[in-house]
Amino acid sequence: MPAAALAQVGPPVHLLPTAPGAGPAVPGPPPAPIPAPAAATDESIRSAPLAPVDSAWIGALESGANTLPDSMWQGTPRSFVAAALPQLQPTTSPALQQLAHRLLLSNAIAPSGEDPPNQPGLAALRVERLIALGEVDGALGVLEALPAETRTDALDHERAELYFAKNDVAGACRRVQEGIGRYQTVWWQRALIACQTLAGQRAEASLGLSLLREQKAPPDRVFDELTEAAGGHAVRITTLPEASPLLVTLLAAAKLPLPAETAATADLPTLLAWAGNEAVPPLQRLAAAERATALGAMAPSVLGDLYAKVEFKPDELGSAIRQEKAPATPRERALLYQVARNDPASAVRATALKALLAEAKKRGDFFTTARLVAPILAQLPPSGDLGPFAADAVRTLYAGGRPEAATPWLVYADPATVPLLLALPQLGGPGGDAKALHDAVAAAGHNADLARLLLSLMTALGTEVTPGDWAPLIAPAHDAAVPGAALWLDQQQAAAGKRVGETVLTTLLLARAGDHLSTEPIVVAEAVSGLKAVGLDQDAHALAVEAALAAGL
Repeated sequence: MPAAALAQVGPPVHLLPTAPGAGPAVPGPPPAPIPAPAAATDESIRSAPLAPVDSAWIGALESGANTLPDSMWQGTPRSFVAAALPQLQPTTSPALQQLAHRLLLSNAIAPSGEDPPNQPGLAALRVERLIALGEVDGALGVLEALPAETRTDALDHERAELYFAKNDVAGACRRVQEGIGRYQTVWWQRALIACQTLAGQRAEASLGLSLLREQKAPPDRVFDELTEAAGGHAVRITTLPEASPLLVTLLAAAKLPLPAETAATADLPTLLAWAGNEAVPPLQRLAAAERATALGAMAPSVLGDLYAKVEFKPDELGSAIRQEKAPATPRERALLYQVARNDPASAVRATALKALLAEAKKRGDFFTTARLVAPILAQLPPSGDLGPFAADAVRTLYAGGRPEAATPWLVYADPATVPLLLALPQLGGPGGDAKALHDAVAAAGHNADLARLLLSLMTALGTEVTPGDWAPLIAPAHDAAVPGAALWLDQQQAAAGKRVGETVLTTLLLARAGDHLSTEPIVVAEAVSGLKAVGLDQDAHALAVEAALAAGL
């Protein structure tokens, strides 16, 4: 019975019935008392206060959005998550990007344990990783869902910066106004000055700067110059150390360009603040947008829309294909993208796409470009005239998440490449054809590294591999970048114990080499088998396809 139903105040009152039209009922004599039951001799039933709800893993994804289970941290101590989570970094791997975002944004019962004293709690670590991965909306969703008592100077600071990253200056400055009354640190005072500058309140901003000098606040030459520039003074900014969304918002207001070094090194929220700022000419935003897209913080379609806004003369578009020049700059890539999207001739579009993809492979950015152009390629009708492009089309459509559009191109591909290409649908879905996979290994020929990877992926996905298959590939040991023992062994134990969150987190860490997916067959196979062991088959197959394409299949 609910506790509310059991709670009574004072003895029960019994009312005597009244005749129709009579006054209100009056209390009657109480019934004979009921003897109280004998006190229980055992203490098997006890009352205890409920444990406080742990808000460290409040979700920001809607239910049904391919979320991980809410029990994903069952069996994983909080200390492990707190130690491993800060190692999670941005990557150019689409499969790892999607998995990382789902891990951080899925709603779950938080791992058991206490946050260490005088250190950031698990909720703060999680928000920090969302910000590092450029998941601005997700980080804001988590921050807004946290209880008011968990708010800190650092978290509210991040909240304001995230609104600047969204180019929501009004929303950011509302948070600054709220924070300035709660926190008296220098950052909040400068943020208020920035908001005054952006609102055209130059006198107030100038007064705020004067007060900071009187208070002997630590100097910030770049901030002072940016507020002056945004206020209409002629200033030249060549470097932007410690760039942030707030600072690049001021830079855009001052109509100054983003230093090239900043576009190459800034964190993802800062890149998003610049790339999404409509006050900045599209051409000046391309470098930041390309890097943000490559690292999974910006949708490829947004980059495509930005490419489409760059203005070209008609003769530039007409001569882009005739010059047969590799697109070495963001502007040249935007030019070829517009040709690929808009030219009426299929052959011209295919040529533009091939040039874009070839240059992307040299830059190590094939998957970004594939996701960008896959919608265009899906609308390009396969034909015999485009036969030389067919194999590239198949690879690009698989890399771009459009495998259903790849099948018609196989008819026109070079027969020598078809056995290799047929490995993609087998790696990409359950119930793969073992013969097709073995045929792909044979077709790899002299490319022993690709053959080893394919056999490793087959093993990880459950396809039988015999000693005879391995025999031609036996080779001396080689130097390889492999994860440390703690990470490697824990991932295996977590997968065997069906600890989903721990398996995903350790897999994300061991599968990454720098900002790319590892190229070591044994590492990739371990990542794939771990995901498969905890029921994440779709993610396992997506990672296998990506690894095969990255290896040159």
